[in-house]
Amino acid sequence: MAGLLQKAVLAVTAMLLMASCMSDSSSDGDDIVRSNACSVSSVKFNTMRRLVTVKASDGVTDSTYYSTFTSSQWIFSVDHRNLTVENRDSLPYGTDLSKCVMNLSYTGAIAYYRASDAWDDDPWMTYNGTDSIDLRKPLHIRVLATDNTERRYVLRVNVHTMYGDSLRWTTVEADPAMSGAYPMKAMGWEDKMTVMVNDGDAVLWLTHAAGNLGEWTRQVTDLPLNTDVTSLACETGGGQLYVNTTDGVLYASADGVAWNRLFQRDGLRLAGLSENKIYIMAEGALHSASYSDVMQGMAWDDETLDEDAALLPDAELTFTTYHDEHDVTRMLVAGNRSVAEDTTAVVWSKSWLGFEDENSETWMHYNRTWDNTHQMPMLRYLNVVYYDSKLVAIGGGSKDGKVEAMDCFFISEDNGLTWWKWQDILPPSDLSKVGGYIASGVDSSKFLWLVAGGKVYRGRINRLSFARPDID
Repeated sequence: MAGLLQKAVLAVTAMLLMASCMSDSSSDGDDIVRSNACSVSSVKFNTMRRLVTVKASDGVTDSTYYSTFTSSQWIFSVDHRNLTVENRDSLPYGTDLSKCVMNLSYTGAIAYYRASDAWDDDPWMTYNGTDSIDLRKPLHIRVLATDNTERRYVLRVNVHTMYGDSLRWTTVEADPAMSGAYPMKAMGWEDKMTVMVNDGDAVLWLTHAAGNLGEWTRQVTDLPLNTDVTSLACETGGGQLYVNTTDGVLYASADGVAWNRLFQRDGLRLAGLSENKIYIMAEGALHSASYSDVMQGMAWDDETLDEDAALLPDAELTFTTYHDEHDVTRMLVAGNRSVAEDTTAVVWSKSWLGFEDENSETWMHYNRTWDNTHQMPMLRYLNVVYYDSKLVAIGGGSKDGKVEAMDCFFISEDNGLTWWKWQDILPPSDLSKVGGYIASGVDSSKFLWLVAGGKVYRGRINRLSFARPDID
């Protein structure tokens, strides 16, 4: 019994000695490890509000409302040297900064914020992830470390001051040959806007550099007078130019002035250019050949169509080749047919991915069906360009009289399947109902050009001029 008592006393003594040692290990009795780490790691905004104005078709009863958009894709860069936080790519026009929920990540014990123009004795607000913060003015963010060290950052939120989807037309002085009385074709080529005009005396090559609005360089080409200038096209990405005559002769040029005769085929009409091949219509069918085969006079391959070749256009033929946002190469051929029963234009399309064989792809005819009633109207002097990730159809009045010349543009956002009036962008008002030939093109600076009735305009959607800087 005495032995058990002795063991109990020893155990209690040991526990008291351990507690005494632990107490003595800190002079102030505080076990917290202090740190001077304090910094902002990131700033994000998951959603924001934007004031949106929808234009009514009558131009009078426009409606305005707030919509919510995902804003997390706008990256805010943290500069730890200058203690600033800022989005280099501005938020959309109309973004409401008066009530924003900020997602702040930081290293430190606690964070505070207040407006940058606050007085020194104004209180700081303790940050939490649910506060609605006014960011119309720069915001000060104060981060405290556990040892009371602090760093102060300035947060600025940039918003575009112009409506991104608006476009302002600028008048460009025209060359006298652009009266609209002569066939013409406009096209962005290299760093210039070019217009080819056949005035009956010569085929003219007109070029306009990026600056010096209204200064056209006029050159007389060596093309014959029966050249169909509306067939003018260039290889995808620029480079060699091609055009055909009305009697089926194909020409090529490196500068638009001096042209080389390649070969002749009855009824030949250029129908498209890809990176590897030339497409033509001849004898009521669609054909293709590689550039090297064309130069060597080799045979053409028949293209595969998903419907009858009789549905191919034979008037107001227009075509374009482009890469969409998914890096799919797409070709479009559109135009009208000289048959009384047609009430809309005809549209054909072909597409392929980089790993697919261009030769094996089929041309699809976008016909009118019960669930697809929005088709391209039969516009005279039809032009189709690829602009702002959509196809834009531009032309004179429709053959059924339902669309006036240059009354509106028609756009397709599904690669030619359906066509709608472009509500956001309208042609210049003084081109309304203009007569004669119409030409349009897109230059390397993303300007859309219009040539009609002796007038030239160019314009660019505001958002396409917004520079997106590299983000660290």
